[in-house]
Amino acid sequence: ATVGWEKLLNRKGTTWRKLDAAIQDCTVDAASAKAVMLANPSTIKRPVIQWTATRVTVGFTPSEWA
Repeated sequence: ATVGWEKLLNRKGTTWRKLDAAIQDCTVDAASAKAVMLANPSTIKRPVIQWTATRVTVGFTPSEWA
């Protein structure tokens, strides 16, 4: 909820590209994205790090890890 499903769902990965086009087209909100991510955990962009109660990062950005 902190980062939003759009940022958490990895639409560039191999698993996403292998999903049926109908599933991809129906992934339009938090509920449908959650269902896809639960069924296919590798569609979750990683790493997901909770630094503080309010700061969460998704994915690897070298400047954020410096």
